[in-house]
Amino acid sequence: MEALLRGRPDPQQLLARVRHTDMRAFVEAVWRGFKQRLDNQPEAARKAELCGAVAHFSERLRLNAEQDAVALNVTRVTSAADHLYSTSGYSIWFAPAGFEYQLRLFDREGDRLNEGSAVRVTPHAPLLVEGSRQVVAMSPREQAHLVFSLNMPVPGSDIEVFDSNTLARVAWFPADPQASRFLLLLEALQRIGDPHLEQVAGELIFHHHPAVRWQAFLVLMQHSPENLGQYSEILGSLANPGLDAMLAQYCAEGVA
Repeated sequence: MEALLRGRPDPQQLLARVRHTDMRAFVEAVWRGFKQRLDNQPEAARKAELCGAVAHFSERLRLNAEQDAVALNVTRVTSAADHLYSTSGYSIWFAPAGFEYQLRLFDREGDRLNEGSAVRVTPHAPLLVEGSRQVVAMSPREQAHLVFSLNMPVPGSDIEVFDSNTLARVAWFPADPQASRFLLLLEALQRIGDPHLEQVAGELIFHHHPAVRWQAFLVLMQHSPENLGQYSEILGSLANPGLDAMLAQYCAEGVA
């Protein structure tokens, strides 16, 4: 199993291995390795690794090394979420011996989700989810509980955000950590009023990722709204339907 996580396995191959592996023993072994990695590091490095292992939008902890192609995640579910998040690539939801839990599985229909259906995950019934087609919601119970997953991200893909009530897509952000760093850079420069913000945004509007390009566009429109036509042309050159839709809405609302 460890070799599969380090490589890039076929999702069906990994699913078959999960079905025939003592996943409780495997998770416990990885947990011991995680604790040992932390114990063997100085405090600053330990804090940095913990920051990288914990998801900022959920109580999710990645147990295995960041360089592994497949992430082993454990998530604590305490309440119903206001938003639903797609996953990059494929995910396998599994239950070690002694655990079982319920998920709600939604099919994606354009920019919306369907009504979804309940799925029970047990030690003998793991669930394979394709992130580009389906979204999972973790179902809260009276007491907090744990859910377990293996995630095989696809480079360059996005994580999309859906409202849990309307089931409509409301936002998206890049799964690519490099793109996320550029978004944080723009936000930080805006907050401190950096005089080079417009220059940086002028370069990032040519970035390959639509989220970075869109954020750079918004910054540039604050500084040079008279260049709407020029910047719109640059956005359109990416030929991204989502980006084109947001630009059309922006122009229709007369924000500029």
